[in-house]
Amino acid sequence: MKALYALYFGGLGIYFTFINVYFRSIGLSGAEIGLLTAIAPLVAIFAGTVWGLLSDRTGQTRLLLMLASAGAIITMLILPAARTFIALIPLVAIFSLFNSAIIPLVDSMTLALLGEQRERYGAQRIWGSIGFIVTSSASGFLVGALGIHVIFAGFAVALGLHLCVLALLPNQPVELRGSILRGLPGLVRQPAWVLFAVCIMLVTIAGNAMGAFLSITVKTLGGSDSLVGLGWTIAALSELPIMAGSAWLLRKAGPARLLMVAFLAYTIRMFLYSIAQAPEWVLAINSMGGVSFALYWIGSVTYANQLAPAGLKATSQGMLATLTNLAGVLGVAAAGWLFDLRGPSGMFQIMAIVCAAALTVFVTGRLWLRQRAQRLNSHPQ
Repeated sequence: MKALYALYFGGLGIYFTFINVYFRSIGLSGAEIGLLTAIAPLVAIFAGTVWGLLSDRTGQTRLLLMLASAGAIITMLILPAARTFIALIPLVAIFSLFNSAIIPLVDSMTLALLGEQRERYGAQRIWGSIGFIVTSSASGFLVGALGIHVIFAGFAVALGLHLCVLALLPNQPVELRGSILRGLPGLVRQPAWVLFAVCIMLVTIAGNAMGAFLSITVKTLGGSDSLVGLGWTIAALSELPIMAGSAWLLRKAGPARLLMVAFLAYTIRMFLYSIAQAPEWVLAINSMGGVSFALYWIGSVTYANQLAPAGLKATSQGMLATLTNLAGVLGVAAAGWLFDLRGPSGMFQIMAIVCAAALTVFVTGRLWLRQRAQRLNSHPQ
């Protein structure tokens, strides 16, 4: 399972780092890039449920993973042949259909194989970060030496090895994680969960905008291909100590406080991008990846589980995934329009305001909920 994570995220380290730079190089506008990037989370909203249902009903998790990996490889190799926005839309959608299955099914298989030792999940998942670090650090040099089309071949090679490792695994059935539709009424009646959902949506919109346009921003500022790769490597490296110490952080601070720190860190990070005067600034700013993304990821998953009543834990996680994918659609589409209208500086200024709004709403909302609970306890009906 460690190899599966390392190879898949290693492929992403090559592809994700430069795909939007590639789209820019073939003449696409910021709005068109934003719409193409929005396709992946839009497809994932629906495709993830379908892949999960197929896995649960057939028990053929490994076979489905092999099909998804093979489909992603074939689509990736065809993708460079499309040179216009219209031609890219169906190919990006098909790639997303296959790609969206891989990590949810690998995660489910990992947890199933771990059994009663699910706390060891982090020890498996961290190898994905390591794989991303290795390839993203090398991707800039590869693109500089071989041309930007190497990102497609690099992803295909990594997924090909991923496919070979899958053949070694047992065909482990995976339990369905629960019905979002059945659990939705129970969740939305909780003010605390609604508050959490709104704030997560806001920060995820900004995070996806950053992910889609940061590499292009570095190039706009005059940065080299190697600098683009190095920037993402630094961001991933900064996440490792936070991920490794996540259990201790949760015990000491709790998920709500971790989210507050993450929202503040994202606000500062977006603002610093907006005033960056040289591409080298991005290297220093990306070192905030640990206190922004890593704390956000740990805090959101744990807080969603904490808020959910008994019987709705899985539904809460499913709703969180749906919200983040929906925010991804909104974030990259809006970011593409803002990038064209106001440039990278203006886009990141708006995203800093969005993150600050999330922090303000979350802190004041929790204070209001606490005061409301105290009033209800002191004046029981």
